[in-house]
Amino acid sequence: MNAQHYGDLFREAYATLHGGHHGEFEDASARDAGEPMETYLARTRSESLGTLHKRLLAAAPPPALQKAHQLLADLLTNAATADEALAEQVRAYQCGQFHESVTHSDRLQELVVASQRMDRDLINELRGLPPEVLAELAIDL
Repeated sequence: MNAQHYGDLFREAYATLHGGHHGEFEDASARDAGEPMETYLARTRSESLGTLHKRLLAAAPPPALQKAHQLLADLLTNAATADEALAEQVRAYQCGQFHESVTHSDRLQELVVASQRMDRDLINELRGLPPEVLAELAIDL
């Protein structure tokens, strides 16, 4: 994979994690008949994160981006896990299982804190890269 293609993939994954719309649901499957909107949105986001994660793991990053690459892959995994915890929390709450809902909420909070730390580490890692590496990949900070 050349630097431009890797840069495209890196930017797509980063934008998806940060609320970007860079092709996020291009390949999303159709909403199933009777599927609640929140279920559809959770499923398509999970599919999108999973696809991006697989593509990122299959890519060979430039040597200077090894650590940033791993942090981004870890962030994608953590985002999918957080989405699952949120869905479990909502399901438990809707079923009146409030103690279980709080347990899932606590787990979600741990995942969000971990994501914040990893995201900060990723940004610091990128800021520490030589400008020519960032320019070659078209990564703007």
